[in-house]
Amino acid sequence: MGNKVKVIGIGPGSAEYLLPKALQEGELCKVLIGSARALELFNTKGKETKIIDKNLMDVLEFIEEKRKTEVVGVLVSGDPGFYSMLAFLKKHIPSEDLEVIPGISSLQIAFSRLKLIWQEGYLLSIHGRPLDNLIPYMEKRKVLGVLVDKNCSLEEIKLLLKKWGRWKIHICGNLTYPEEFIITFNTDEEVPTVSLDNCVVVIEPDEE
Repeated sequence: MGNKVKVIGIGPGSAEYLLPKALQEGELCKVLIGSARALELFNTKGKETKIIDKNLMDVLEFIEEKRKTEVVGVLVSGDPGFYSMLAFLKKHIPSEDLEVIPGISSLQIAFSRLKLIWQEGYLLSIHGRPLDNLIPYMEKRKVLGVLVDKNCSLEEIKLLLKKWGRWKIHICGNLTYPEEFIITFNTDEEVPTVSLDNCVVVIEPDEE
């Protein structure tokens, strides 16, 4: 037993999109854990910090040790309920020992930038996952919001989509940062040369 672990959604990256509640809860934590980018959004003076790396069991051991005596905050990008470290923590820490503070997802930002309705669409991730995960959604001809990573191939995505007609693909990168960009093309056009690092992709049927 120990203190609750606060899992805090920090939004897509810019301080402008960091919710006041997230800042408030972060202030209450004596220990903050997150990426270097996430930690930069908070006042860490007088706090102990730890960078999250690929060794999640090491991070878990750190959390369990620290929460015996301190309030620990885990900073996750976007919203904790959508493909974040929360899924891992729930496997190892009882739900009653977790407190979740929501954040704004990068996909919410992308849909708002594109002025698209997402209530009838599908949200998924191929970040470190097979591209074939898209297949069950193709026949439905609905809007898709997709988390990707730099290892995803736009050319492979386009070729897969073409099997189910014509689609419009929006590449939304560095959302909320000064270098934000959106590139749109359809599956009949050449794939633009752009890295998918720090991007999300929104796919919609193109009936024109």
